[in-house]
Amino acid sequence: MNSYLLLPQFLEKDLDIFMVSLIAIISSVLMIFVGYKLLQMLQLTGYKLNGFVRWFKETKNSYISRLFMLSFLSIASMLITNVLLADFFVVQTLSYFSIMFYLLFSAIFIINLFTTKQKTPLKYTKRMTRLVVVFFLLTAVLSVGLAFVGLKFIPYLSFGIMGIVPLFLPGIVFLSYYITYPLEKLISNSYVKKAKRKLAERENLVVIGITGSYGKTTVKNILKTILAEKFEVCATPASFNTPLGLSKTILSNLDEKHNVLIAEMGAKQQGDIKDLCHMVNPKFGVITGIGNQHHLTFGSFEKILETKSELAEFVVSQSGKVYVNVENELTRNILAKYPDVIQVSAGEGEFDLKLKNVKTSTQGSSFELEFDGKTVKCKTVLLGKHNISNIMIAARVALDMGLSIKEIASGIDKISVIPHRLEVIESMAPYTIIDDAYNSSVEGSKASLDVISGFKGKKIVITPGLVELGSEQRKCNYEFGANMAKVCDYVIIDSSINYEAIFAGLVDSGFDKEKIIQTATLKQAVEVLGTIASAGDVVVFENDLPDNYS
Repeated sequence: MNSYLLLPQFLEKDLDIFMVSLIAIISSVLMIFVGYKLLQMLQLTGYKLNGFVRWFKETKNSYISRLFMLSFLSIASMLITNVLLADFFVVQTLSYFSIMFYLLFSAIFIINLFTTKQKTPLKYTKRMTRLVVVFFLLTAVLSVGLAFVGLKFIPYLSFGIMGIVPLFLPGIVFLSYYITYPLEKLISNSYVKKAKRKLAERENLVVIGITGSYGKTTVKNILKTILAEKFEVCATPASFNTPLGLSKTILSNLDEKHNVLIAEMGAKQQGDIKDLCHMVNPKFGVITGIGNQHHLTFGSFEKILETKSELAEFVVSQSGKVYVNVENELTRNILAKYPDVIQVSAGEGEFDLKLKNVKTSTQGSSFELEFDGKTVKCKTVLLGKHNISNIMIAARVALDMGLSIKEIASGIDKISVIPHRLEVIESMAPYTIIDDAYNSSVEGSKASLDVISGFKGKKIVITPGLVELGSEQRKCNYEFGANMAKVCDYVIIDSSINYEAIFAGLVDSGFDKEKIIQTATLKQAVEVLGTIASAGDVVVFENDLPDNYS
């Protein structure tokens, strides 16, 4: 052992403190990036720990396995280095040298992580920034603590014990969440209170609440366009359908000029819609349709129905008007409890707003609306019969808002295609591409198949299947496969999650196995598409799973 490499004791102590601090800071910065996926999943699951835990289960803890491998390689490399170079350097010098393996492997881990394309990258919102700061501080404290334990009790590893830090990252994310939760709750409540105060000052503002398992955003956009014929309308953007999303819309977007607010209302558990109702006090309520979307989080159809019915219960209690699409079987159950709701349908029956002479094509639809003895011709660029139903319920609300049937027809003509919802994409490809990738439901998948059945050429569907259906998921994806077998010429399944169920549904319905193609990613699916699609074909991208399903 080379004693000349030993430092004076007082310098060695000062150097230990300095090096521990420096390495802990570097380690903590690297761990923010190593833990990026964990932070991303927490954000994608709406900062809900049950969704975060579910991601671990559904991915079979694959990310934890990667973190374990990172720690194993770091520690193993340090130990091997210490053994091989023990005769040439003192233990402490080896510790400084071997820690480089931990930093190197962490850097490689990060490079591999960030070179993988992400569909929904982590957004550094104020909430996430606060979470990351706490994550960094906890990781730094852990790193310092481990380093001093190593120096005192495991001198052969010394600083190298920091190599096990990645194993603690899931727990650090949980702890960071719990530490920041009280502050986030206070901030969220303050936004809600400010939004409620602002609404209280607008006595003449008409608030319309829209909920449902599917179709909320589409109906919201249709209704906003129609009502704009007579009113200044503020609507929640995209899928801002939580208390915080609604609050930010009210505080940032709602102006004095607006006389109508359309609030999309989402729910993950019972009571969510009720809370939103008490926040914005809707005078009108629209229930688009109820299905098994989010069956996983609710647990049963009964709970989904009860939650969506919270809008009807509130509006009825305020002597307002509720509109229900009675083409949907589950929404018809609301009629038993609230018989005075206004029923809307694009089908046959005794409805005050009637639909006649419907013609659908690959370019859109035309039809006639009849109300109170008056009839108008309408046309829309929206594809599919289901969108006529969405237009019908929006038109019925508009009538009670005081629009004439001619104004409604004018508004319908101005409705634009809603992104990622049966949107025909302009491209250089010789075939037609339809983007229906946003959060597909059982009903939405049926609608997309109905739309492409009217196209000429081969019909090709690219899909990972349907998710968040809990105990219903296999059954629904089997039926999805059976439905595709009636319409499609090729099916590309770009995920392993629902592959077996969709494959079984296709094959049991007589579909050619050779025309069922599985790929690991959407990118691979697009590459395969180039080998089977030709001019005149139609391709539908049905659903696009977020990163928490990969």
